[in-house]
Amino acid sequence: FFVEVMGRDAGFIAINAGIGSAAAAILIPERKTSIETLVDKLKTRSKAKKSSNIVIVAEGGQSGSAQQIADQVKPFLPHYDIKVTILGHLQRGGSLSSYDRLLASKLGVAAVEGLLQGKYDVMAGMINNKVVYTPIVKAIVDDKEVDEEDLRVANILST
Repeated sequence: FFVEVMGRDAGFIAINAGIGSAAAAILIPERKTSIETLVDKLKTRSKAKKSSNIVIVAEGGQSGSAQQIADQVKPFLPHYDIKVTILGHLQRGGSLSSYDRLLASKLGVAAVEGLLQGKYDVMAGMINNKVVYTPIVKAIVDDKEVDEEDLRVANILST
């Protein structure tokens, strides 16, 4: 399965989804993964008797879309039944979890209180389970680096 997740400019969602699903591979915008490397990884897992593989692909990554990557992999693994799912097409309007409701409530209150306190051009967010206000410019301009430890964990789980 090739599963495309949000993350046009950053692989955080893809990495977390990959760790959570013990994906065979995670393709993120911050790193280029060759088709040959991906095929080798899938073949190695097949030799290890893995009955299925999940490849998480961040949308807009350097390697291409999930469909493009699947199309490139297919000739190398013709016996694989390759499926592609684009989560952005499926998850719109999904059911909320209790955490989603809690987070939305906290951030909604923080946004209104921030306005009442005269805070403008900021976004309310959570860092270390505390509400913080981050300047919009900093939130949208600053590139955040991928956590190397998360990538290490993902690699361990993918074998």
